[in-house]
Amino acid sequence: MIFYKKYLPLLHMDKHKYDTFVFTGGRGSLKTGHVCRAVLCQMLKAKKRVAVFRQTKVATEESLYIEFRELINTEFKNRGLEYTRNCIRNHKNGSELFFMGLQDRNQESRESLKGLAQIDILIVDEAQTVSLPIWEILLKTIRKEGVVLIVIYNRIDDDLPVEQALFLDYENMSAPKGTYFVEVNFLEISHLGVLSKKFLNYANLIKENKPDEFERDYLNKPKGSNVAKVVKYWSNENINPDIRYCPDLDIFWSLDFNVNPSMSTLAHYDGKKFFVFDELVLNNVITQDVVDEFVRRYPSSEFKGTVQICGDASGKYRKTQSKYSDYAIIINTLAKEGYRYNLNLRPFNPPVAARINAFNNQVLGNDGERRLFVHPRCKWLIYNMKNLRYKEGTNIIDEATPAQLADDNAKLYLGHIFDALSYMVEFFKPVIRT
Repeated sequence: MIFYKKYLPLLHMDKHKYDTFVFTGGRGSLKTGHVCRAVLCQMLKAKKRVAVFRQTKVATEESLYIEFRELINTEFKNRGLEYTRNCIRNHKNGSELFFMGLQDRNQESRESLKGLAQIDILIVDEAQTVSLPIWEILLKTIRKEGVVLIVIYNRIDDDLPVEQALFLDYENMSAPKGTYFVEVNFLEISHLGVLSKKFLNYANLIKENKPDEFERDYLNKPKGSNVAKVVKYWSNENINPDIRYCPDLDIFWSLDFNVNPSMSTLAHYDGKKFFVFDELVLNNVITQDVVDEFVRRYPSSEFKGTVQICGDASGKYRKTQSKYSDYAIIINTLAKEGYRYNLNLRPFNPPVAARINAFNNQVLGNDGERRLFVHPRCKWLIYNMKNLRYKEGTNIIDEATPAQLADDNAKLYLGHIFDALSYMVEFFKPVIRT
């Protein structure tokens, strides 16, 4: 039985580390199949009473029934499980699973929820359609010791009752203690070989011809919600508190030259993945102040590697306020302090779209792999990942107006640090069109 790593806690639901499991994802995420397998395993272990429902009264064939039935006929064959039209039983230990349909407008259906008090596992399928009144009744009914709630939903909107009822923070992928909350999309599991070629070909066809539909149905993004984002597939999986500065490794220092604020990133790069461990964010400074701060934080007496300098190519040119270019100031200071250094710059800056495409491909590649990770201390870089957007209807990055800055000073920090890091990413990992 193949079980993807993000779903593994389901197999141990009887250990009671979590009382609620929430899975969201688009088509091909295999969330329903994993839930069905895990529940059947529980029904084989001990006597369990399981209820499966959706918001509306639907034909059994439209629910998880088909998935359960196929598993019983294949992977769980001859294990004592049997099915009828509306029920699945384990005749060896008395486990029972039944299906329900509920309608918010039907008081009788809402009252029927009260009969769920004796269940052990409750599965809510297509939970994005369940209304808040139903959730309120449901959660009050099942909150007894040992009951496991499993929720499966697609993000058809940014404002869903299921997220409100369960206190789910999708933007940060966080949930209350006792709730296991993850997102899975087909890109991250396609390399396992469990998705058919037909599915993958069709998904690619939709991606090419109906990109909005592809994002909604396959990448779990409500229509339009991701279109305006510059960094489209950023998630908490790109944030890693275990990243460490290693003085024996090269520091990849990438800069964008701006006075207020001056923003740059510090990373390790192993040829495949980027690990950003720090950011330099300084207000009302000149380039000399920036390099002095670098020296203060990472003194040459402790650093054994090479400083790999990256960033805005225009920094090579002399400014009117100085007889030296920005990079000359940096190099002169590093040389004086005893650092080894190397310049990694293009003759001219690449098109903005090229930087954005290269950056997004490292955040989440077409193969489902993430190759860019950031330490949580880099708060302004993470702020940019979540908030940097295009102007409506354009491919131009939106810049804050003076009026917006007056209302929200944080917007001052939008853009420059993304520029800094994306220069480096594009230099080492450009998107090569074939």
